[in-house]
Amino acid sequence: MRRISSLVVLSLLALSASATAQRSRGASMAKPSPEIGIDAGVTFGLGTPNTTLLSIPAQQIRMGFFLSPALSIEPTFGLQSASGGGVSFTTYNIGTGLLYHFAQSRAASQFYVRPFVNVVGISGDVPSSSTAVFGVGGGLKVPLRDRIASRFEANVQSGEGDTAIGLLAGLSFYTR
Repeated sequence: MRRISSLVVLSLLALSASATAQRSRGASMAKPSPEIGIDAGVTFGLGTPNTTLLSIPAQQIRMGFFLSPALSIEPTFGLQSASGGGVSFTTYNIGTGLLYHFAQSRAASQFYVRPFVNVVGISGDVPSSSTAVFGVGGGLKVPLRDRIASRFEANVQSGEGDTAIGLLAGLSFYTR
C-alpha cells in the first residue's frame, strides 16, 4: 500500500511539472521576444530614368515587436550619406511594416507577408524633398540557430508615381 501511494504522489508531481512546463511554453509562444535585424538590399527603380540602388552590408535596420505569435509590427530605419565633387547629400528611409507570419514557430521556416509605409527623403547640397512610399513584400525566415535566422524578401513599392522592386537579404536576432 505504501508503494502504491508513493507512485501516486510521484505521478501527481510529474503531471504537475509537465503542466507547468506546458503553460510556460504556451506563455512564451503567446508573445515571442523582439526581433532585431539588418538587411542588405537592391532596389530597381522602374521610373524614368531606370535606377538601381545596391546597399551592402546594410540598407536598413529593423526591430520587430510581436503583437501575437503570428503578427508583428516592425519599424525600420536607413541612412546613407554621399559626398563628392563639392556636393554632399544624405538620404533617409524611416518606415514601419506589419508582418503576418504563416507559421507561428520561429524554430521552423516561416513565410510572411509585409505591407509597409516609409518616408523617404533627401537633404544636403541638393534640393531637399521627402515622399511617402507604400508597398507590400513577401518573404521567408529560415532559422540558423536558436536565436538567429536569415531572412529573404521581395517587395514592390510605389510613391509619387514611381514604382520600384526591392530584394532584401538579412539576419534576424531574437532577444531571448
